[in-house]
Amino acid sequence: MTEKKRLYRDTENQKIFGVCAGLADYFDMDVTLIRVIWVFLVLFAGTGLVAYLILALLIDPKSVVMKKMADEIHNAETINVDDSDDPFAKFDKKNKDR
Repeated sequence: MTEKKRLYRDTENQKIFGVCAGLADYFDMDVTLIRVIWVFLVLFAGTGLVAYLILALLIDPKSVVMKKMADEIHNAETINVDDSDDPFAKFDKKNKDR
């Protein structure tokens, strides 16, 4: 099963809010290259600062994203544990309740 990529702010390796570190993890690039590109966007295009602040507000920190992923895994394991190989198990449970 392929692991789904998640975008997050990497608050462990942050310089300001961790947006560049999170983007570097997501795109599997060097964080220094992302930071240099961001500086060019801020200095020459002028929109880099606004985009950075918007991403800092919208993207969850790494700890929150990892907790959500752990909850999803836990929920998936709970569902799989309750399922059995017997296709009529759900009907047996209904009959026991009567």
